[in-house]
Amino acid sequence: MSKNTTWTNLQTLHLPSNKIGDKGIEHLSNNKTWTNLQVLNLSKNSIGDKGAGHLSNNKTWTDLRMLNLSNTEIGDKGAEHLSNNTTWTNLQTLDLSSNNIGDKGAEHLSNNKTWTYLSNFFYQ
Repeated sequence: MSKNTTWTNLQTLHLPSNKIGDKGIEHLSNNKTWTNLQVLNLSKNSIGDKGAGHLSNNKTWTDLRMLNLSNTEIGDKGAEHLSNNTTWTNLQTLDLSSNNIGDKGAEHLSNNKTWTYLSNFFYQ
């Protein structure tokens, strides 16, 4: 999927409850042609801190409005990685509920100043 160059109009990608792990997220995150992606649902997968790091490195999903990473395995380090992303400036909903994120991770997430449209944030 990450090498797919024909889905240039892709706006929504739902992949919940699959067996996607950190390596799979690395491949998805490397896609440079899904510039219209607005909704990404990766809930209930085996995504950990490394996977969150790969996601945060994506610079082409500038229209991303909803990111669902609930019920994964992301911890404080993964939350820190996600908080370092400065290109998801249209992000409105971030669901990190039912993960392993503690106070430190929440602090990192709250320090992101580029998610100015974020109006729905779930982490517990």
